[in-house]
Amino acid sequence: MKKYIIAAIIVLATAFYSKAQNTKTANQGFWVIESNVHAPKTQIVRFYNDSSKLLYEEVINTRLNIKRKKNQQLLNQICNKLHEQKEIIEGNKLIAVAFNLKH
Repeated sequence: MKKYIIAAIIVLATAFYSKAQNTKTANQGFWVIESNVHAPKTQIVRFYNDSSKLLYEEVINTRLNIKRKKNQQLLNQICNKLHEQKEIIEGNKLIAVAFNLKH
């Protein structure tokens, strides 16, 4: 009997503290950062919509640390703004301005 009570307490405790994942995130589309071994300080940042159509592309001459949460959030914000415009933007320096990079 003691085993059943302990098992029931464990099941109830884990059910009480469990949390469901959000169904859909606010991000629409996605971004990809491409780098090259032969040119380590140059990266290409590309933004795509949900159907994998290229929305924007920019070459930057510095390395972005995409493991940092702040950098990921900035890239997600740019991606959302580009997705809202629904057209390809050329010639702007969105990444350089957002990250305060030298253009």
